[in-house]
Amino acid sequence: MAVLMWLTLGYAVILVLVLAVSLTIIAATLWSVGTTLGQVAGGLRVVEQQTAPLAGHLNGLNGGLGAVADGLRPAAEHLAATDAHLAAALGEPSALHRDAARAA
Repeated sequence: MAVLMWLTLGYAVILVLVLAVSLTIIAATLWSVGTTLGQVAGGLRVVEQQTAPLAGHLNGLNGGLGAVADGLRPAAEHLAATDAHLAAALGEPSALHRDAARAA
């Protein structure tokens, strides 16, 4: 009976030691991950600060490109009409019909 008691006590001590080592390793890993995430967050704050002035420039650029797109739209329509006329003159399907056939 005394042998079983000592074996159980030894098992309990080993179990507690293994659990303590495992929890220590987990805590160290979580500490490392927390430190790394803190560094990443700091880097993202720096990027946010350095790119903040771009917002005004990008809004202006986007407006200018929108105007260019509006100006090029009639030219694109004219080219599409010319393509359709040339395709009709040559007896070929126009690009509009080819694209519709591909999509189907």
